[in-house]
Amino acid sequence: MPFTYGDLPEFRTKAYYPLGQYLVQTYSKLGYEYLRAMSDASIEMQYPVLKDRLSETIATTRAVIEGKLKGDKIISYMIFPPVSSQRSDLTQGSMKLLYGESVDLTFIVMDDNKDGEIYFILNGHEEEGIPVDWWMVGTEDELLDRRHLKLGYRLKELPSKIKNLTECGQRAIEILKDVRNERTPHWSTSAYHMSMVWGSGMANQLLIRSSWEGFANLWDGVNSKRAYGLPDHWFCYVPWPNIVHTLFMMTRQGWTARICGLMTGHQLYLQGMEDIMLDWLRGKFPELFNDVLKENIEKTGIPPPKQTLECKLPDLKDKTVYESEDFAWKYPNPREFIKLEDLELDFDTFIKGVLLNVTHETTKKVTKSNILSYGIGRTTTFI
Repeated sequence: MPFTYGDLPEFRTKAYYPLGQYLVQTYSKLGYEYLRAMSDASIEMQYPVLKDRLSETIATTRAVIEGKLKGDKIISYMIFPPVSSQRSDLTQGSMKLLYGESVDLTFIVMDDNKDGEIYFILNGHEEEGIPVDWWMVGTEDELLDRRHLKLGYRLKELPSKIKNLTECGQRAIEILKDVRNERTPHWSTSAYHMSMVWGSGMANQLLIRSSWEGFANLWDGVNSKRAYGLPDHWFCYVPWPNIVHTLFMMTRQGWTARICGLMTGHQLYLQGMEDIMLDWLRGKFPELFNDVLKENIEKTGIPPPKQTLECKLPDLKDKTVYESEDFAWKYPNPREFIKLEDLELDFDTFIKGVLLNVTHETTKKVTKSNILSYGIGRTTTFI
């Protein structure tokens, strides 16, 4: 018997769950205790997964800039946010446009169910749009005990003490700028932006396999208050980079088309997952791996960009939606979803990542002939 929304305990971001269709799907099949167990266990995976992902991003970008690789068919994950994918030949130009010439970008992920307790902090630095450095701290790191000089709060206490995400991020930057200036004084004059992220939002993003769906869901989380009537952002920037803020103020369709143009030239990337993450899911959470991740790919398929743009989300301003638990995302034609058999691929090949010459203007059925490359980063195989 599926778990219902009403079965969820009360916590700060319960109302945001319907913005994550894969989060809701996972919960309805496996329940709250399963999600909590996975969330707690994920602490052990944070560093090795991000080390693998971000080190590969930096190495791939460097190889493309140096002319050792041709990046127009190579995808790697962005250093910020590290759940989004980007074509390697577009990395430098797009990131410089969005964030400027020299910037620190810090990603604070908070536990929804522990009143905002910080899961981890990830910091990345970019110069001229090129990712050059990163560091990460987890829940037990002494950095989280650093206190705000005026408020006296420890860094790890901020989300529980300051309920407004924007204000919380402002106070966090005041602590972390000092940390940045101590660690890397040569970057002390660089811009600094923070991203405050609820763990539920990040968990949903990690299950999204379409690059277009991933960027569209970023809009949902950022605009959760303005567009969906929720109390605050599901995730947000502090302060807002000017171009990024302008783009997020567009419509959902406008944002998604524009950002996907910047990041992948509008091409659809069926997002890959690293071996270390796949092995962890298969070994410790096989129900999620088989009944959510694999089942979605094998039975439901992946929406092409045109379907992503035309999808209608639940009207969360209508409170009867919560009462009826009508949280379905309505795509105009699910029969157009891309299936493994259309691409003549098996699951193991698909899950390593596939770049397609499929855009929002594609109207023909997607087939194997649309495949440009397989994989992530320097291990990409070209067709």
